[in-house]
Amino acid sequence: MQTVGALLASVMLHVWLSTSAMAANEPVTGVDVVVRSKADGRVIIETVTDGRGAFLIKEMKPGLYSLEAGGKLPLALLKRSGGWGIALIPAAKTAKPLNHRAKPVSGKGMQVDIVVPEGMAISYTVFVTD
Repeated sequence: MQTVGALLASVMLHVWLSTSAMAANEPVTGVDVVVRSKADGRVIIETVTDGRGAFLIKEMKPGLYSLEAGGKLPLALLKRSGGWGIALIPAAKTAKPLNHRAKPVSGKGMQVDIVVPEGMAISYTVFVTD
């Protein structure tokens, strides 16, 4: 009987881990997003994520940027998610995708710094996932 219980516990753990991994990739839709230049604080784009949890940033020049998401959401809601994944997928095939994890920051929602590498300006599709 203990063997059946151990086997059942193992199966339940596997199912829980699988659903947790899937939940970690759900799009975060309808969230306010602000991207700023770290050099001068200038707002590059202020938008809301679409139904795919995405938005487009056109022609980002090389440099350091700050991406803030969910600044208008209650902090309790942000803390419940524990963190969001931020993926920048470049339009140019020569550029590499950028991936980050963002954690809640009091008063700012989720915030992460992004470095656009040296080279020409690149457009990115940004995906925000839970």
